Amino acid sequence: MSKDLTKKAVEMLLKGATLISDPCPYCKGVRVMKDGHALCVNCGREAKEEDIPILEEKIEQNPALAKFEQKLKELSEELEHEKDHHKQQQIMKSITDLMEIIEKLRK
Repeated sequence: MSKDLTKKAVEMLLKGATLISDPCPYCKGVRVMKDGHALCVNCGREAKEEDIPILEEKIEQNPALAKFEQKLKELSEELEHEKDHHKQQQIMKSITDLMEIIEKLRK
């Protein structure tokens, strides 16, 4: 996961983007959705949601992965409402760390 993609994903989250529970169909990475466009923070592919092909096999979710993804959603919501710059930075660091862990668990 490149730092540029992570930075872009965090910027999108700050502007109201949401995390997508379905992984990237190309690399199974974490995706962020804004204005109908989904950005994969792993491979960098960005497409309209309707352009993304459906995976032929359903990815089985393990409990640890589900918990990390839920925490990621909670942190992104917290970041959206946080006004304190220092706390925003702490939340963004936590989001970045969680995204890296999720990527490792998905592989």
